[in-house]
Amino acid sequence: MRLLLQHRKELQETEIEIRYPNMTERITRLVQHIRQYNFTLEGFKEDKVYQIPLDQVCYIETIDRKTFIYSDRNIYETRKTIQGMESELEETTIVRISKSQLLNITAVNSVKSYPNHRLMVELNNGEHLLVSRKYITDLKEKIRR
Repeated sequence: MRLLLQHRKELQETEIEIRYPNMTERITRLVQHIRQYNFTLEGFKEDKVYQIPLDQVCYIETIDRKTFIYSDRNIYETRKTIQGMESELEETTIVRISKSQLLNITAVNSVKSYPNHRLMVELNNGEHLLVSRKYITDLKEKIRR
């Protein structure tokens, strides 16, 4: 694979062109990864609305019927349900890790075994999350993609 980067001052926005002889699974995953950089989530904090880029999201969690988006530095509330967000983010780097949590695998620093056949995930911001047994396979598949 050859990578060509060009700086053009006259462009109004960034352009990405991918040329390939055959569409492969790796190219498809690369395209999905690039597309998520245009993806934003709407979050609320102190009566203000924010557009949060997906690459800044660490995880999403539901607590007491309220759903929160956690970034490296902030916590935002969203009006969407965890199920709605999961289906909306299905083709991104977001994966369900428990009944009430979705994880952005790009925010993962490390993963280790935890008692009762669970996994402990350490995030880039130092937080730790538990992956339920039921969702370990989903996490592994998402990481392999």
